[in-house]
Amino acid sequence: MSSMSRRHSAVLAAALLSACCLIFILFQVNANLVEAINICRTAFGLLDWSIGLAHLYVLCFHIFAILFLLSRRIVNERLKTFNSVLLVFALLSLFAMGVEKVMVDEVAREYRLGSDISELDILNLAYLFNLAFAALLCYFVLKIKKTGAGKSGRDSALDERIFIVAQYMGLVSGLLGLLLTFDLIGKEMAASRLWIYIPFYLLCTIPYMLAVLYWLSLKLRQRIAEWYDEKQFQDILKSSLSTLLLSVPGLAIAVFAGISSALYMFLYYLFLVLLLFSGGTLYFFKLRDID
Repeated sequence: MSSMSRRHSAVLAAALLSACCLIFILFQVNANLVEAINICRTAFGLLDWSIGLAHLYVLCFHIFAILFLLSRRIVNERLKTFNSVLLVFALLSLFAMGVEKVMVDEVAREYRLGSDISELDILNLAYLFNLAFAALLCYFVLKIKKTGAGKSGRDSALDERIFIVAQYMGLVSGLLGLLLTFDLIGKEMAASRLWIYIPFYLLCTIPYMLAVLYWLSLKLRQRIAEWYDEKQFQDILKSSLSTLLLSVPGLAIAVFAGISSALYMFLYYLFLVLLLFSGGTLYFFKLRDID
């Protein structure tokens, strides 16, 4: 068995194990709700540890899957499109894990108050979304193994594709970070309690960081001057300038909106710059393709 075939088999096994973990979590949440929602509140207990480890594995699987999808050089055009769609699906599935944490807390709160647990349906939907991603990745790997269309390795097209994927992830991460920040401001969450939402901000930024780190790993053996071709360098310069110009009125909007907390202002500006830079880079790149 070739190293490539072993790698595909490892991804397939990881996806199947992730699907099993998600089915186990779904069963426990729906059949043993009280025990399941206590996983964030009880330090010990076999059931609590098993659910916690299952969540941790699913999170690690998503990171592994994103790296795998980024490293593929697909020959078949249909599978190449499928690969790009799966990357977006992976990003949304990773963000769904943040939704799951919020819904678990809401379910626990409503259970203690004796209210109707309406958030349980949203929690189940988020887990099913994760499960659908694992199933789609299994199908994708099986198609690659069957057609032999997937290869690892480097070429200029792969480098450029990863660069563009990183910008798409930056665009989505910036947007999600802004939405989360505005949501917390709307709920009048005290800045001193923002540390609770650090995992959610990490979930917003991890896909972008992974894409950038993977792209950098491909460039480490090259001189910095060779990281971008002339047109890419021009796109980045144009995007940097447009980000600088647009971020000034963006800050003015934040001031007029009444964002007084320095921490909220920092988070708003950070994700605004990420959104503007990634969006600008994609715009100038697509504009160059049209020309």
